[in-house]
Amino acid sequence: MGILRLSVFYATLFNSLYKYQDKLINMIRIFILALISALCPSYSEAKNPPGVMPTTSGELVITFDARIGNKDFALNQDFNIGSQTLNFNKLRYWVSNLVLITVQGTEYIVPDSYFLMEEVDDLNLSGTIKDKMTYPANKRETITLKNVPAGKYKSVKFSIGVDSKFNDNLSLRAGELTIANGMSSIVWMWHSSYIFSSIAGSVKQGAETKDFKVETGLNANYQTRTVDFPAPINSTASKGIVLNVDVAKVFDGIDLIKTPLINAMTAPLMTSVANNQATKAIVFGSETK
Repeated sequence: MGILRLSVFYATLFNSLYKYQDKLINMIRIFILALISALCPSYSEAKNPPGVMPTTSGELVITFDARIGNKDFALNQDFNIGSQTLNFNKLRYWVSNLVLITVQGTEYIVPDSYFLMEEVDDLNLSGTIKDKMTYPANKRETITLKNVPAGKYKSVKFSIGVDSKFNDNLSLRAGELTIANGMSSIVWMWHSSYIFSSIAGSVKQGAETKDFKVETGLNANYQTRTVDFPAPINSTASKGIVLNVDVAKVFDGIDLIKTPLINAMTAPLMTSVANNQATKAIVFGSETK
């Protein structure tokens, strides 16, 4: 009799377990997930595996705020830089290959990121594309990045100029790259490569005044700059970031009265200007919300 009762008990138990096996499995799963979350907080916080960007996205605006020291940059206005007074009529440079870096080190590479930043009056481009062509006055300091993966970003990486793939073959197109804006070098009437940056105006020291033009180019002067943020920027909560571009620092170590024309013919000075742009001129400014 005792054996019979025991058999009935186990049979009932197994039937109950079989009946509620789905609920038991779910309870075990919940227990395991709760245990993992408790032991590994970073697991519960990470919405994506390492190296995988989130699927949700938004918009982020990057502003390259041109300045002279603590003053806003402007055309046709005198600025004292050291012992010299500079007056600008042109500021142009390519920003390329933008990369946003998350706090985990994952990189979001902005596709086709070639942007012409500029502040210019009307430019006469005669002899570059077709005669009597005028490039209209323009001021452009912002880049609007769309479809930026949601996340916390610690830095932005970019280059001043155009990489060799496109610099050596002007027939290729990406982003805003074109020879129709006067930002390409011409040798024997051929557009040979892109001008990475071009700054022009007049410089005065004492009684002496000269027109100046400072241009950079060549693959050797293509440099990448990484700007770290003082605190992580949440792409879903932030509208954008401001990078301060101190034009005065572009001319560190350069005497424009002595050498008012800087280009490929003055290669060492052109390299100095490119180095200044990459290492000194551009720093983090602020976050916009």
